[in-house]
Amino acid sequence: MNNQNSSVTSSATGAMGDTAQELVLIYAPKVPPQLEHWLRKRTMRLQVNESVHVDVNEVRASGARYVLVDVDALTDKGGPETVRTLKTQCPDVKVVVITARGDDGYVKSLTDAGAAGVVIKAPYVADLVFALQAASEGRSFVSGVATERERAAVQITAREREVLELMANGHSNQAIGERLSISVKTVEAHRARLFKKLGASNVADAVLLAIRTGLVTP
Repeated sequence: MNNQNSSVTSSATGAMGDTAQELVLIYAPKVPPQLEHWLRKRTMRLQVNESVHVDVNEVRASGARYVLVDVDALTDKGGPETVRTLKTQCPDVKVVVITARGDDGYVKSLTDAGAAGVVIKAPYVADLVFALQAASEGRSFVSGVATERERAAVQITAREREVLELMANGHSNQAIGERLSISVKTVEAHRARLFKKLGASNVADAVLLAIRTGLVTP
């Protein structure tokens, strides 16, 4: 593949499906590290192609189950046409579209063409995860910036925000405690409260939900 970057591969079974090391193929000029982290936690492989052209033969040969496409970067075909071609020639592949365009008409043209998910670039990282999760469960997903009501529903303290930001940057409980001059037990208590408030069961999901609600900037 042109300008292809490799990603971390795990040997365990993917949590979103029955096949070990399910492959997510993404055509985009940039991939957020939080997405790579989330996939790695679920033992899914990420293969990146920075090409501005989606080659159906490459998609088919890769064996990817999910294809993420930044349609704004394409130069040869429009988003709906690209999705339609992929779904026609690779019907088992779940296609998730990334775009800055959020108008209803364009989004509908993408879903009508067969997109399993449409991710508007503003909330990008969190919604990519939500779109992949929905696709794995046979649901469709169209993103949107978190509403004021959603943001207001999550109220955290200044200390919890500090802990959350350090969690988002990959710091361990011990490292967070050292940086904030608090005990590991106190860090764990803050994490437990954050998980409850965000409705998350692990650090990766807590960070992604925090990004969506604007508590953390990716």
